Amino acid sequence: MKNSILKYGLLVFISGVFVGCDTDEANDQTTEPLNQEEVELTAKVDNATEVISDTFLQIYEVEESLVKSPIHPFLPECALVTVEITNTSKEVTVDFGTEGCEVRGGNVLKGIVKMSYVSNIDASTLVINYELVDFFINEVEFEGAKTITRQRTNENGNPQYAMNLDLSITFEDGSQASRKGTKVREWIEGSFNGNWGDNVFLITGEWETNFVNGNVHSTTIVEPIRREASCKFIVSGIVNLVRTNYSGVLNYGDGVCDNKAVFTNVDGDEQEIQL
Repeated sequence: MKNSILKYGLLVFISGVFVGCDTDEANDQTTEPLNQEEVELTAKVDNATEVISDTFLQIYEVEESLVKSPIHPFLPECALVTVEITNTSKEVTVDFGTEGCEVRGGNVLKGIVKMSYVSNIDASTLVINYELVDFFINEVEFEGAKTITRQRTNENGNPQYAMNLDLSITFEDGSQASRKGTKVREWIEGSFNGNWGDNVFLITGEWETNFVNGNVHSTTIVEPIRREASCKFIVSGIVNLVRTNYSGVLNYGDGVCDNKAVFTNVDGDEQEIQL
């Protein structure tokens, strides 16, 4: 079911209201049509949070690598990297400028990413503080400051990153939303080999996206989402989606790279979604 390009991607949320009555009125339940515009906005948030995760992960791993290069292997030349080191800590600032820099995958980043942490490459667990300042991904603005917990080796023997989400989003048309929650990235292939293109992650977690009109979209990953650095979109995984009393399942497919997913509502009706 998949067929496209490059890397990064993310989740899609569905809008609609399942109006429930009491037991005697169960047969009179109705479903509100899908809000396509809201779905597209949520999809932008999903994809962008993966770009944010990729950016932090790449910056950290390069900064703490035992083999340093004068040129950052994963960032474009237009990104300015500044590092401040004390005896115990490190602060890394990456400025993508006001005009924007195109990163791998075709996304254009603007603004500043900040990271700070205790400098200890041998630590089994490390907390990374992050902040986004006037930060844009493809004309969508993201504001927020939270933490990432890096686990050097999880129970499967893989590196893992637990990211707390607390983001405010402003879309190009001025509409706004916010997102809070947690997602965990397990790095299952390509770790620490210096080649970003062969990296594969499994993502779990749950979060809520709140729109200014009062709509709330909740997501819980029930089958880990697979993200491959060689594809711009999520290639597989299943999530449960809930908006008010309306629910359904979003299936990202069988591992083929494309910009499509399929949403199935509680009545068994299917609709193809563009990521």
